[in-house]
Amino acid sequence: MALFAFQGANVPAELEISLATSSPVGNVYQKQSAISAGFHDNGWGTTPLPETLSGSIPFSARTWTMGGSPANDILRHSLSITEWRPVTGSLPPMNADDWESEFAKYRASPEYKVLNPNMTLDEFKNIYYMEWIHRLWGRFVGLSFVLPAIYLTAAKKVSKPMALRLTGIAGLIGFQGFIGWWMVKSGLKDDLFAPGSHPRVSQYRLTAHLGAAFACYVAMLWNGLAILRQHRLMADPQKGLNVLEALRDPKLNIFRRSVAGLALLVFVTAMSGGLVAGLDAGLIYNEFPNMGLGLAPPKSELFDPHYSRKPDNSDLWWRNMLENPSLVQLDHRILAMTTFSSVMGLWAYSKFSPTMKRMLPRVAQKGVHGVVAFAMVQVGLGISTLLYLVPMHLASAHQAGSLFLLTWVLVLGSRVWHPSRTARLLQMVAKSRGANAPRAASPLIKNL
Repeated sequence: MALFAFQGANVPAELEISLATSSPVGNVYQKQSAISAGFHDNGWGTTPLPETLSGSIPFSARTWTMGGSPANDILRHSLSITEWRPVTGSLPPMNADDWESEFAKYRASPEYKVLNPNMTLDEFKNIYYMEWIHRLWGRFVGLSFVLPAIYLTAAKKVSKPMALRLTGIAGLIGFQGFIGWWMVKSGLKDDLFAPGSHPRVSQYRLTAHLGAAFACYVAMLWNGLAILRQHRLMADPQKGLNVLEALRDPKLNIFRRSVAGLALLVFVTAMSGGLVAGLDAGLIYNEFPNMGLGLAPPKSELFDPHYSRKPDNSDLWWRNMLENPSLVQLDHRILAMTTFSSVMGLWAYSKFSPTMKRMLPRVAQKGVHGVVAFAMVQVGLGISTLLYLVPMHLASAHQAGSLFLLTWVLVLGSRVWHPSRTARLLQMVAKSRGANAPRAASPLIKNL
């Protein structure tokens, strides 16, 4: 489902015939549909182009959930490959000498010296292959998006706005790979952590890597959702106009803004989870809802002067927020509970507000229920991960849960968003058929 650079508008045959005229509106429509329709015109038949690009979204999600930054930090394999070779690094060591060379590089790293001084070559191969597969999969995901995007843009098979979006996403993918190496590099230098402490990648860089991955995923998902929606609306232009006219009502603005705010809150909460993983903050206070003797540790522990690096303690507050495991875990708890409360508040608003009950599309109502379900599962996974001392299977599931929750919030947002460009296209189609845009919302919206 991934790129969906074309929406493959399923325009009825009689509509295509009626638009195949020399009228200005017909010409505009034909040009727009040629840009946005999802069919090859280069002799490959009528296979929709979205199928040739399908997979980028689930592939990118799998890259993150199965081998992303927090998971790598838990499994301790991200530092096993000490070099960044985007091209030649695609192949693993091919013989005994190559393996000895890679193992020698790892033995020079702080992680080997402090944590794994007795590691054998066979044990090293295990963690090496885990990191190598993660990097190889990342290359595959990048190429599966970038190569088709280059072709579609160069062949002018997409509109200029779509070409810009594809270029931006491709740039994000490349930037994500660079941040990944920048993150790993932080765990290979002794001067980036206290002498004798646990060698680890910087929690700042790990969170940046996580944020870039989320940004890539969100951009691809929203792009795909928008085009799929345009595809459905174009299947019945008059019905689509009724739907979009209803969504223009200002009374839905509060709901739309609430969904946008919720998406941002889910994202920030996930980023705080990156800090938790980077600092191993989940390995302390393995209880819920208390943290020790109360709901929060003592203030002296939360704002420990030990983390300040300035004589006047002017950085005391923000350094503890980002570097003190106790406060980082508390922050994540607060953000998680705030997110869950916001989800339930949105559900209550959609269920008990007479205006929302009357105006909210049925698909949006179902979307709210989906968000509630994923939020409940995510909270349960988070608490279980904490209580059971961060076992790998629960930690990975909790990590994936944040992505699934964000996905469903974006799906909900796409169902109440008013696409002005699609509305203009539908207006042109309606005019070409002699139809007028509806003056009021139609009950048809409840059936979509």
